[in-house]
Amino acid sequence: MLEGELGLSAKQQYWLERIRDCEESGQTTKAYADAHSLSVTAMYTWRKRLVKRGLWPSRAERFQRVQLTDVGSSSSDWRITLPNGVQVEFSGSVDGADISAVLSAAMGVR
Repeated sequence: MLEGELGLSAKQQYWLERIRDCEESGQTTKAYADAHSLSVTAMYTWRKRLVKRGLWPSRAERFQRVQLTDVGSSSSDWRITLPNGVQVEFSGSVDGADISAVLSAAMGVR
């Protein structure tokens, strides 16, 4: 029997939630699987099935083309426009972890 708005079976919904939780945890798939007593092979298999069904982005879709513009060497202001139209702006010194967290959150904005 199918469940949920997307017409997912209980098993599909379960694995979608596990894979989403893994992604949000910031852990590797193996570390997440080990921590939750899951098979890493099953995680990869279900991720592949969900990508094929269009319910999870493929790794190839995670990379985006960027265009650099010359703003001068003394500027520390940044503006990033994401594919969903959201713009993220910041200035000064920012570390990679902070940028990654902000961009990950902004990608979820619709």
